[in-house]
Order: sequence, then C-alpha cells, then structure tokens
Amino acid sequence: MKTAFVTGGSSDIGQEIIRKLRAQDWDVIAPGHKQLDLSDLDALSSKVDELVRDTPTLDAVIHVAGVWHDDQTAFRKDLEDYTPKQIAETMNVGLTGFMIVLSKLLPKLPQDGTVIGISGTFSDGASGWLPYYTSKRGLEDMLAGLAQDYPSGPKVFGISPADTVTKAYERFFPEYVSEAQPAAAVAKAVADLIENPNVESGTVVELRNSSVQPGFHQ
Repeated sequence: MKTAFVTGGSSDIGQEIIRKLRAQDWDVIAPGHKQLDLSDLDALSSKVDELVRDTPTLDAVIHVAGVWHDDQTAFRKDLEDYTPKQIAETMNVGLTGFMIVLSKLLPKLPQDGTVIGISGTFSDGASGWLPYYTSKRGLEDMLAGLAQDYPSGPKVFGISPADTVTKAYERFFPEYVSEAQPAAAVAKAVADLIENPNVESGTVVELRNSSVQPGFHQ
C-alpha cells in the first residue's frame, strides 16, 4: 500500500484528495490544523516526527493548506489592514511551515515519489489577497527550486486551481459558484500527476474548468 502525507486535510480540496487517494488504495496521513499547526514553526519538527514515526516510507507529500485558519481575516483587505500576526501566520501556513515539514519528510520519499503543492496564483490574483498570494507564489518558486535540487527525484509539481467550489469560495464569491469547478477536479489532477505525469518535474500547472493548462508561474 502506498502512503501519502497531506496537509490541509480538513479543507474541501484536502478532503477530496484524501477521498480520491483512498479510493485508489492509498494510506493517507492527513493531520488537521489542530494536530499540525503550520503557523507554529517552533513545534513543527517534533510534531512531524510524531506523525510519521511508524511510517518508514512515504510515496507522496501533498501540500494543500494555504490559509491561516482564521480565514475571516485573511482575504480581501488592503495590506495595511492586516495585522503583523495575520501576515506572518498566512506566510507560515502557505510556505514556511511546509518547507519545514518537507525538510523532515524528504528522507522518507524514494526517487520515484512525488511532491505536489496546491498553489493558486494568477496574473490578476493579488489584489486584496497579498499575504496569501505571496505565500503561494513563493510556494511555486520553492517547488521549482526543489526539482532543481533533486533532479533524480522525487518528482515535484505544483497545481494552481482556478475558481474552485469550497466553503470559503461560496462565502466570498457566491455569485460565481455555478461557474466554478468542483474540488474533486483538483483531486483528480493530483492523482493523475502522481500516477501518470505528462509534464516535467518542477512544472506548475493551472487547473481551470477542470482542465490542466500551462500555469502562470512559467
């Protein structure tokens, strides 16, 4: 049985990824934010060690978490209206915390393993979302650099989902819900990249209207 480690497993997209992988007979380790708080950098290393102590090998690491869990204050604000804590913790959850998690998990990933980061950056995507956008753009840069550092594997990809139906999306953009793609489309893209990637390691793709397209990062 293959094993995946998934951050953000309590989110809509995370839940769909877990469901998809388990349907394909994967074992999934998916701590919620109370069990693995990506904003608490000091505690991350020991928490990760606890979670994978009995797991000698991982076949995939998937980073879904992207928003500090106090998400009512994380969106649609000018930069001066964010508190320093909100900025720092949004960056930690989206990027810095994951880098720490990944530094602990990489030794458990074989060369044919896979790292996937769910990002979310577009040419017009920063206004009102700057801490989130910056963390996710930084995540894309990190994934590209990781692939360069590990040319023999594991494989590294990013997926930038365009409008996707989640609870947060329904709250902030209810007028567009009928046009947005389902979270299950992101899960399918994750499974496809793991099982049969058709792009080079280090590539960030965009998922729009349930179709994989070249990403803004490139």
